[in-house]
Amino acid sequence: MGKLLAARVCLLLTGLLPAAGALDREAVLRELRDTSLAGYSRRLGPDYASYHPPGTPPENFPEIWVAPTRQDPGGRKYQIGGPWSKNAGDFSSTQGQILYVPDEGQFGVDRVTILEWSNGCFTEAPLPPWWGGFRPEPVSKVWLAGGPPGLPVGMARGMGTWSNCGVIVFASGLVGSAGTVTASGTNPALRLPPTKLPAAVGISTKNEFAFITVCDTETRRGQVAVIALEGSGKKGFAHDWPDNYPCLPNTAWHSRLKLLGYLDLPGIEFPTSVCAVGNQYGGRLEGADGNATILRLFNLAEQRHRDTFRVGKNRNYANTAGFLMVAGKYEGKVAFFDLQAMFARIRELYFTSAENFAKTRDYGPEPQQWPYAFSADPSWQPPLVKVIDVPRPTAVIASLTGGEQARALIASEDGTVGVYKVGGLATDAPALPEQIERVSEVKVGRNPTCLTYQKHNPSTFIVVSRGDRCIEWIRSDKNGVQVIRKLRDARLLDPVHTEMSDTHGIETSLITVADFRGRQIRNYRYSRVVFATQGGAKFDLGPEGKDEYECGGVLEFPGAPFCISATNVN
Repeated sequence: MGKLLAARVCLLLTGLLPAAGALDREAVLRELRDTSLAGYSRRLGPDYASYHPPGTPPENFPEIWVAPTRQDPGGRKYQIGGPWSKNAGDFSSTQGQILYVPDEGQFGVDRVTILEWSNGCFTEAPLPPWWGGFRPEPVSKVWLAGGPPGLPVGMARGMGTWSNCGVIVFASGLVGSAGTVTASGTNPALRLPPTKLPAAVGISTKNEFAFITVCDTETRRGQVAVIALEGSGKKGFAHDWPDNYPCLPNTAWHSRLKLLGYLDLPGIEFPTSVCAVGNQYGGRLEGADGNATILRLFNLAEQRHRDTFRVGKNRNYANTAGFLMVAGKYEGKVAFFDLQAMFARIRELYFTSAENFAKTRDYGPEPQQWPYAFSADPSWQPPLVKVIDVPRPTAVIASLTGGEQARALIASEDGTVGVYKVGGLATDAPALPEQIERVSEVKVGRNPTCLTYQKHNPSTFIVVSRGDRCIEWIRSDKNGVQVIRKLRDARLLDPVHTEMSDTHGIETSLITVADFRGRQIRNYRYSRVVFATQGGAKFDLGPEGKDEYECGGVLEFPGAPFCISATNVN
């Protein structure tokens, strides 16, 4: 009762819940349509000042040491290693997009280099790319050609495999794709109908589908737009499939987007967050010689290549089950959908017979062409399994690996993260509503605006709590759920989002944090750097190598950043 009462009081204070108890839908619509800085802040929910009004005893925040930046003659800026060598040696970098509420005259999407390792130096500070485009995101000229896209509202990449491009959704309903300097796809885009007001986007584990939450302002229904993604190497990208295979696991070198239809959300008119996962994470691709290989070497027109994904060495590469979670913060509900039928249909058509594979070759924009619109083939439309009540859910996430130990995590505005078992949603068994059950919970900072993954550790998640200006790591396993690490920094004014970086070729743990009111992003490292080559050099944290955290650097923005998504650059 206490949590429900607190949620009601919060709604009353924001004017979204009239005294009679019904949601003030017009007030919610105004909030979701408000693309001003204040509008985005209200959408993110209470900040530190909301919980610490004047007169509240001040807190003592630590000041995390900022690594000094060096630059040698002829080289680029760096913080670790050196001196700069003309010999490039091994090279690795992470690059992606930052969404922000822009000042007047700015676009709101930039391409940023999160980290870079080259010429014997490691740059742990976020920087403008030294080539390929920075501000605005170079693909913006494609988006602008179709008319004003409005401000960005959400972005996501698949988290179970290498994902070159992210999917970005704009307030106008434009859905676009943006990558890195070496892998941007063909820049496909589509536009949702004007009655569909978008709020969030999630990508299935291996880039098969995008799921975009919308409010249909005409029918007054909450929905999820389901978009088929195609990653193709047909036009030259070395690592993806040799032909156009929409809906299969891919490296997100996006070549096509197709809207399949909408899923209705009973009891949720304003869906605000979303997460979609399969039951297969990562996975090594096995070649015929037993060595690791790439998707480009598998031509599914050949039975032997279809067989390797159906019954052979790569039979566990594609997902066989999974689920979709959609939260409605204003209604206090979370919906669960079963994705098993979608993944089964994909495997049936691509991996079984020549006759079935031939059906995928008649593909295109029409509903009856592959991938089939739900109106033409409702058999693979994800069914709703259950809708649960959760006070003010602000973020959702789920295990990237399937099985009986898979869990769903739901954060509430009061700082509670509930952990749920999901039963058949994460296995090949039938998904039963009674199997979706809350099994534990943990307290974190207030108003957790972001739940994300600690990469390469399936039982650990990272939480950003705007209301208490903190970032926490929580571990959920057979022993329950607990906070295992916490980061606060006096210079981090308003954290709202984070992502852990890809560090190919380097061993380290580094996150990038979006500081909304601070108008910047900040990198924080929390483990030793180890170079994979160049003598395996090691670098600890802080000025004397004894700190728990180190700030690698800061990048300022002409606006308020609120979302980060990046990937390793090929």
